[in-house]
Amino acid sequence: MQSDVTGAIKIGRSKDVHRRLRQLQTGSPYRLRLVLHLPGQANIERKLHRRVASFRLKTKGEWFHYEALIHLPNEIYELLDLDVVDEWWVKTPL
Repeated sequence: MQSDVTGAIKIGRSKDVHRRLRQLQTGSPYRLRLVLHLPGQANIERKLHRRVASFRLKTKGEWFHYEALIHLPNEIYELLDLDVVDEWWVKTPL
């Protein structure tokens, strides 16, 4: 999932991703969008968290800075629709 304002990415697992998106949306001041769903891959969540740990948002648990995406394994990164991921959120200058 991704935030439309910050570009932050959530790496998590759920039996019902659409229900989880609705739950997260309720508590979020920003619009959220599902950008990638990998059914049957819940076992890789911990590996992905370790791989992008340096990009973790300090107070957000499973949320990571947008820049973490390029550090995902190639087989996952290549599944992302980068046109959607890069264009739908409002990027702010650094």
